[in-house]
Amino acid sequence: MQINFYPEQNNPEFEKAAEEYGKIWENEGDKIIEVIEKISGLKFKEKIVNAIVYGKTSWAYPLTLQADLSIQHKGATLIHELCHRLMRGNNLEPKIYTAKNTHKQIYLIYFDILCDLYGEKFAEEEVKFELTFWKIKKINPHRIAWDWALSMTREERRKIWKKSLEK
Repeated sequence: MQINFYPEQNNPEFEKAAEEYGKIWENEGDKIIEVIEKISGLKFKEKIVNAIVYGKTSWAYPLTLQADLSIQHKGATLIHELCHRLMRGNNLEPKIYTAKNTHKQIYLIYFDILCDLYGEKFAEEEVKFELTFWKIKKINPHRIAWDWALSMTREERRKIWKKSLEK
C-alpha cells in the first residue's frame, strides 16, 4: 500500500509532521501492513491512500492525521486509523456506528498489533494516550472499549475477532 502524506496547508508544523509520517511509513510501512494483515486475517483492499496532516484529531475517512503528536503517537495513530480502513474495506464496520462499537471491534486486534510491532509496554502507553481522547461527554467510549478488550486474554480477543468475521 502506498500512502501519500500532505500538509493540510502551508504551515511549517504540518509540513514537518507530514514528513515525519512519511518517514514512519517509509521505514515501517511494509512491516505494519504485514502485522495488521497477519493478526486480522484480512487484506487491505486499497492500494493508494492520500493522507492530510492537520491540526485536529485523526480520522480514518478521509485519512486525516494529527500533526502535533510525538513520533511514537504518530506511528500508533497511523496504525489505529489503518485498522478502521481495513474494517471498512472488508465491509466489517458495525451496523450502527458509534465510537464505542467501532473501537470495541478494533481493540480486539489493535493492542496485539502494537505488541507485536513494538512490545507490550509501548501498547500499554498507547492505551493510556487513547484514553485522553474523549472529552466531549462524561462517558468515554474509548475507556469502555479498552476496558472490555483488555479484560480478555490475547487468545480470547482473537476468538471474538474471528467470530465477528463470520457475520
